[in-house]
Amino acid sequence: MKHSLPLVLGLLMAVPAVAQRSGSINRKFPTVSQTVTNGDAKISLDYNSIALGEGRTFTAAMDKAAGADARKMINDSAKQNPAGKFTTSVDLVCGDLKIPAGEYTLFFTINDNAEWTINFGGKDTLSMKMTMMENKDMTHKRLLCSLYAGDDAGAGCYIAFGNKNCMLSFKPASGATPASGGKKGG
Repeated sequence: MKHSLPLVLGLLMAVPAVAQRSGSINRKFPTVSQTVTNGDAKISLDYNSIALGEGRTFTAAMDKAAGADARKMINDSAKQNPAGKFTTSVDLVCGDLKIPAGEYTLFFTINDNAEWTINFGGKDTLSMKMTMMENKDMTHKRLLCSLYAGDDAGAGCYIAFGNKNCMLSFKPASGATPASGGKKGG
């Protein structure tokens, strides 16, 4: 479809796989796999690093008053064709969101207030609004998700696309075993 290419920008943080898999700009997008093992926690993120397109669909979706159709197209596509996969060996907390140990599809949607939401799809979809920041000095032409070791057996993730970015922190939920930092032996 001709509107697939502009849909690439439609996922400022992680365009739906339909846009990732179609259009000449994304025929051969790089795939990225990252894993952080921290204490008893093993957290993995696999995603498609799609490229920035023309942006008409994204621009329309970000119009709170008139963008409902564009948001629906982006959101429906994202749910059907996730941008990646997220796996955790321990229960995690990200902000107020509780993420049980398991494997999830990863996709991003836009709500009626033109705010980005990260979604972890599984038996139930777990969702959390992302706080997006603008960086006028740096533009990422491809989706960037950088998983890094965090504190207390967790991990962090820097997500950027275009001139927008956010940071997420994944921490062990209560009862999860923290990284061992104590003295061993006598």
